Amino acid sequence: PQGVSGVSRQIEALQEVLEKLKSKRVPHYEKKFGQVPMCDAGEQCAVRKGARIGKLCDCPRGTSCNSFLLKCL
Repeated sequence: PQGVSGVSRQIEALQEVLEKLKSKRVPHYEKKFGQVPMCDAGEQCAVRKGARIGKLCDCPRGTSCNSFLLKCL
């Protein structure tokens, strides 16, 4: 049987995993409405994976995501 110290180490490890998962989670309203966060001009706004381009964030008004540089210009 595990002692108290073994159980507390398991609890700490589980809390660490939960914190990491929480930080990776997309807020519910963004997921539900298909919204992405805003980014600044000049910031990377997309990622290329093969022939596909994935949107990371929305560019501010007056700029658009350049599909070659993948930045807000």
